Amino acid sequence: MPNQAESLAAINVADGGVRELFSGGESLGRPAWLPDGNSLRLPIELLPEHRRQLWLVSYPSGERRRFSNDLSDYGFELDLTLDGQMLVTLENRRSSHIWILPQGQTAQAKQITFGETPDSGVAPGPDGKLLVRSRGSDLVLINADGSQRTLLRPNLENNFSMSSCSDQYLVFDSYEENRLRLLRTDAVGANPVTLTEDASWSDCSHDGKWVLYTSATAQKLYRLPIEGGTPTEVASANLFYDVVISSDGKWIAYRDYEGRAAPVPTIAVIPAAGGSPLHVFVQPSGVYKLHWSPDQKGVQYLLTKNGTANIWEQPLAEGTPRQITNFSSGRIFDFSWTRDGKQLLLAKGEITRDVVLISNFH
Repeated sequence: MPNQAESLAAINVADGGVRELFSGGESLGRPAWLPDGNSLRLPIELLPEHRRQLWLVSYPSGERRRFSNDLSDYGFELDLTLDGQMLVTLENRRSSHIWILPQGQTAQAKQITFGETPDSGVAPGPDGKLLVRSRGSDLVLINADGSQRTLLRPNLENNFSMSSCSDQYLVFDSYEENRLRLLRTDAVGANPVTLTEDASWSDCSHDGKWVLYTSATAQKLYRLPIEGGTPTEVASANLFYDVVISSDGKWIAYRDYEGRAAPVPTIAVIPAAGGSPLHVFVQPSGVYKLHWSPDQKGVQYLLTKNGTANIWEQPLAEGTPRQITNFSSGRIFDFSWTRDGKQLLLAKGEITRDVVLISNFH
């Protein structure tokens, strides 16, 4: 989710007075005072990468100065020794690249992007290109072989969904200037049009004629003509995740939590025009992401077991879910199929976590 405004404040123990040092849209970690009481260390998020780096904040001015400068994410926890000479924190590193699997065959998996910048999301793009989420929230277009990376828009923060409407438009959520919007651009990311505000998960129909999206606050599902207009409510639920349209445009699948006293995570399938679910499946623990199978006879999702992620498929005709990929290690952060159903696209890599001690940082 996009961050709400957060602030760092100091409270006077003697009289309870509060002094705000600074506030902003970045998420803040745990602050730690230096022994002299004139400054603090804390993790502060970098936008739009969603990585937390270490900063020095002067007291009482609130002036900030960054003192770590690397590709790590230092999370939210931080502590100092009593003499202020050593700092301990948890370093998180994500390595993720785009892979292509012909016919979804694990043995034929081929990595097509490289480098230190993590590519954590992937979807089919216009004209045979791939739409990729990079650095946490940047959207780029790349060729099917991984070459010719083109940044769509600077200062874009995409958090939930991205899709290509035929070869004419791109549709994605964007959090800019403290506003969450659903944007439509042309095929190269130019000429942005706001389709609606307060939208999170979305998908575009394969014929490029309409868009499906969820309201971030109302927890309702809507469909909207790609050219804009009045949205039509399709469904309501406790929560919506990963809303996806079947390739023939007749069905919608989404993840939800059924029940209120003790919500059960489910996958539901409803008609594209709306109505009661025709299929409801209980999700296995740990499910994330959702897509239709290429033949539309099932829905597929990511499931991590024993630290390894693979794609599984739940047939619509009931029955036991079956495993689609057979990786023996690594994480999968996102997946999708090309429009012809012949290539499986993965954002795949690793997450490492290490306890880090830092000294001589004054």
